Amino acid sequence: MILLSCETSTLLGSVCLSKDRKVLSRRELMRQGSHSESLNNLIQQMLDETSISLKQVDLFVSGVGPGSFTGIRISLNTIKSFSYFHGKPCKGVDSLLNLAYTNVMALNENDVIVPMINAYKNMVYTAAYKKKSNALEMIQPPQVVRVQNLNNFVSSKAFVVGDGFTQYENYFDPDLKARLQRPLQPQDHPLAETAAVLALDPSTGPIAWNELIPLYLRESEAEENAKGIKYEPLK
Repeated sequence: MILLSCETSTLLGSVCLSKDRKVLSRRELMRQGSHSESLNNLIQQMLDETSISLKQVDLFVSGVGPGSFTGIRISLNTIKSFSYFHGKPCKGVDSLLNLAYTNVMALNENDVIVPMINAYKNMVYTAAYKKKSNALEMIQPPQVVRVQNLNNFVSSKAFVVGDGFTQYENYFDPDLKARLQRPLQPQDHPLAETAAVLALDPSTGPIAWNELIPLYLRESEAEENAKGIKYEPLK
């Protein structure tokens, strides 16, 4: 099975062309402007490199967030368009699970990992997972948490990854910092390569293009401003 996967929910955009679990080609690019300016070019580079056409792809995969509203839409719209035009199924992958699983090989059995994606306004998108064999068991579902409240969210020792951590770590409560540790050579962004692996999970099946939806945990900035939801300053 040939998969084309995209993940653009954070500043690092990535695409991957794979066959089953073997990577045929991949590209990554740290965003300067919008991912929309580079995504199609990166995909075309992979297709040219492998001499594979889009009509040969069996499954189209997109990260669904949480993360950047614009970034998520770019990946989703690209994958949905390919799925619709070529009449092939697609699949969405939770970007927090992706981020945690990207670091799974650095964990020991029963280790807990807490991925954090920057949600801006002094908030992070986060969840918690425990390693079981080479899989991850969810122990806290995806949610948005204010940096000031993370001390309550992470109540025991855990590994932490993500640009939410690197952005806000200097503001963490000392007790929280003492409970957190970093994996060896941490990867702080979800990757298209990981999305392709997770998309092969047989517990969830492929879907049609019009069933692929984003995982938004916050309203848009305009909607939050209209409701008077403001960020809380960090000290």
